[in-house]
Amino acid sequence: MNTTLHRLINIWVTGLNKARPALFALLILLIGAATTVPMYAAVAQAEEQPVIGSHPSDALPVTFMNRHIFTIRSGIMGFTQEERRIGISCRIKVAMEKSSDDHVLIRPTSEGGRIIELNGVAVFQLRPGDLDPVLGQSMDEAVTSATENLKIAVREAREQGNSKVVLKGIGFTLLASAFFYLACRFIYWGQRSAIRRLKNWLDRWDEKLAVAIHPQQVSNALFFTVDLSKWTLIVTAGYEWATFCLSQFPYSRPWGEKLHSFLIETLQGILSAIIGALPGLLVVFVIVLLTRFTSQILKAFFARIESGEVTVTWMAEETAKPTRKITQALLWLFAFAMAYPYLPGSNTEAFKGLSVLVGIMLSIGGAGVVGQAASGLIMVYSRVLREGEFVKIDKIEGVVTAVGIFSTKIRTSIGEEVNVPNSLIGNTTTVNSSRLAEGGGLVVNTTVTIGYNTPWRQVHALLLRAAENTPGLRSDPQPFVVQSGLSDFYVEYRLCAQVERPEIRRVTLSLLHANIQDVFNEFGVQIMSPHYVNDPLQKVWVPKEQWFETPAKE
Repeated sequence: MNTTLHRLINIWVTGLNKARPALFALLILLIGAATTVPMYAAVAQAEEQPVIGSHPSDALPVTFMNRHIFTIRSGIMGFTQEERRIGISCRIKVAMEKSSDDHVLIRPTSEGGRIIELNGVAVFQLRPGDLDPVLGQSMDEAVTSATENLKIAVREAREQGNSKVVLKGIGFTLLASAFFYLACRFIYWGQRSAIRRLKNWLDRWDEKLAVAIHPQQVSNALFFTVDLSKWTLIVTAGYEWATFCLSQFPYSRPWGEKLHSFLIETLQGILSAIIGALPGLLVVFVIVLLTRFTSQILKAFFARIESGEVTVTWMAEETAKPTRKITQALLWLFAFAMAYPYLPGSNTEAFKGLSVLVGIMLSIGGAGVVGQAASGLIMVYSRVLREGEFVKIDKIEGVVTAVGIFSTKIRTSIGEEVNVPNSLIGNTTTVNSSRLAEGGGLVVNTTVTIGYNTPWRQVHALLLRAAENTPGLRSDPQPFVVQSGLSDFYVEYRLCAQVERPEIRRVTLSLLHANIQDVFNEFGVQIMSPHYVNDPLQKVWVPKEQWFETPAKE
């Protein structure tokens, strides 16, 4: 006995664990139904309000068996609306007890209203003051709707007392619940099967996917899509289950009808919105297609100018790229302005409010951006800087790697990338060491001071030999030496050369200085830098045999 009981308990617990997701979904749906139905009841009640300016209490709905019969908007013979509503409910019950024929009769009144009788009992009266002035409802329409609602409510009240109807509803509810449970199990099985197939597919295509995108991102996106589809199917099935179950019992049938009508109206609204938006979307598609085609033509044209295949008098090669970007941006902005009226929802207040908010945000935060862009355009079209040139801006010097609308990127000789705002470049003196250099290299120079007792031709030859011994200096154009000054005690010699790689300018210049020292020491010539006053008793130089004193290595 105990073993059998334990087995039954284990089976029950196992089944409950397996059905836990479905039960959770059912709970969510029941909560949603409990909150949705009152909401739509409130909406329906709000739609039955009289003209603007009246108080909500001026319209009081009359319900029987949870079904709306009509709305009271006036009093009669000193009775308030609430008293009329209570009296109507009581008279309907009395009329139902009087007879089971449920015969409805309509009699006119001298005031233009109608009296509705049920089984010979006048249950309520519709007066001209009860009509809805907003909908422009006529008396005949109101009477027809009220009598039909009364007949349905009375029939459902009869069914509510019929045990066979209730048991039938319970049976269909249990059957629907079983189908819903099986549907959830099938959906979960489909999810597991889809994930298993996706994993096998990803294992086969892992290497090919890794070329363009990270495989983990693909798997996460696909698994999320499967989970989303699963919950969409579960919620849809649960919604239909709740609608069907509520419709099986007379008292809750109006709730089921409202849920069903809400689903149908929502789907109809979505489909009608999609169909209504198709012409506008077609126009947007044509605009995007034409804009893309024009953009590709402009891109190809400016690319030929940028590469030098086409030469025009009104545009230089270095300004072709920014001009292409600006032209394409203006083209797409114009296309957006043309397509905006055809976008779905563009004429709604929410869309207009969002557009105004975005415009205000751009106006407030775009002042600095516009200034940066203006400085960048001036700099680009005045051709102050070009990519690959060695420049010095304030305390920053290096090779220009990118010239943008808002900033310029410079790679320094120590391997750092500095992002310089274009507004700073416009307000600072810029030294360009590459623009006027013959052959496109980078001009560097260094200065030494030598006494008058050393022949200047020897100094020239020594400096040129040091330049020849320095890797990274160009031999064409050849380095040259100028005598930049004749001071009181020394002559100032300047060696000028071009660096092959501007990004290692400092390293090359350091090697040049080292070679100058070696060459001058090798030939016993004294370097008088940085200051010179009198000739020393002995020459200040380092013999060759002392060049590699400890810890120097040869």
